[in-house]
Amino acid sequence: MAGLAAAAVTAMGVVGLAAPSYADGTVTVQGTAFPDPAHADLSFVGCADLYQRSNEPLTPMVGLGPGEAPTGTRSLGWDLAGGNAVGAVFPVPSVLATTTANLEVNAAGHATGVAYAGYQQPSDAGTSLVWIGRAALTTPGSAWQKVDATSRLYAWAKYDMSTRQQVGSDPGVPTTVAAFAATHGGDGPGFYTIGFGCDGTPFSMDTLEIGSPDSVTTYDLEGLRTSVTIASSRASTGGEVTITGRLRTETGDPIPFATMILERREPDSTQWKSVRVAEVQGGVAHATVQASERAFYRWRFVERPLAEGAVSQALLLDVLPPLPSESPSPSPTSAPSPTPPSDVPSSTPPTPHEPTPTPSSPPGSASPSTPGPTDTSSSPATPPPASPGYPTDGPSSPSESTSHRPRL
Repeated sequence: MAGLAAAAVTAMGVVGLAAPSYADGTVTVQGTAFPDPAHADLSFVGCADLYQRSNEPLTPMVGLGPGEAPTGTRSLGWDLAGGNAVGAVFPVPSVLATTTANLEVNAAGHATGVAYAGYQQPSDAGTSLVWIGRAALTTPGSAWQKVDATSRLYAWAKYDMSTRQQVGSDPGVPTTVAAFAATHGGDGPGFYTIGFGCDGTPFSMDTLEIGSPDSVTTYDLEGLRTSVTIASSRASTGGEVTITGRLRTETGDPIPFATMILERREPDSTQWKSVRVAEVQGGVAHATVQASERAFYRWRFVERPLAEGAVSQALLLDVLPPLPSESPSPSPTSAPSPTPPSDVPSSTPPTPHEPTPTPSSPPGSASPSTPGPTDTSSSPATPPPASPGYPTDGPSSPSESTSHRPRL
């Protein structure tokens, strides 16, 4: 998941950075995606020495509680092999102005951890030399406990951050950061880390706090926020409709083994009924239904420990009208009988053996619905031209009728 650096302490950049600022308020962290790593992030350090850590897979576990979470409803859990510590790292612009640097921890039993404090004295400004203090941590477990780093007594050694090697040590007794800075030239930038897992005891963490007396930022560790969208496509034949649901998280992290429920509601009802449970693959779920009745459909992602639930908008599927059949051709219109030629006296009747022919329309043709006028004064009538019949195919299938309504 995003936000977990293999060496957060080395990446935080306490040397040569502009001082970050803090503000009162609560920041919600989705999973492990800290929105401002320059202020707070996850740390992964060795228990005996800052840089002496063993390689092991890190699997964050987001879940409800345990018990009542200190902030919000969820916390971030870890189960390490032992010898390493996972927790929080806070880069700070001033070790003297920073009076709050803590987190809350709840272990399955008695658990051990470690805190580190970094401080760069004024004479080392512009170099990669930093004093690093170490302090052991313990927690009784089975309850949430606040662990503060600013009040700890640290044993100090100087490191070259570019080589990760110790280059000096302080022979004095363990002391607080403020007391150590007072004897080494005064205020300077630094960092704090707080982590557990040194003895392999599973633990959960929540409610990270960092700041000064008048400005503290709280980081609430929660699950992933999700959103669901819905779309549909109708088959070219028959009444089948494929309904697609797309599941997204705000951090872009996938949700493993996710499923969604397709629900249906009749227009005159307020009750949604489950139609199908579909697996989400590549962030998308599919389901095919028969659109035999007008109804609303929606996708639902049920809340789980890792992620919050979400529901798509309602999609209205209408029943398509049947395709119209072929329209029959209208009956042909017979043309009137022609008048005799002008050189034949009008009083002379036609010869009985030569009846006046009546033109007829060609077989299979259809006359226009509104024939033009026919001149019968002096010339035989000309049969009306044959017009093409109506198309044999009905109008193309209308596009599906959908309606997006607010979440119901």
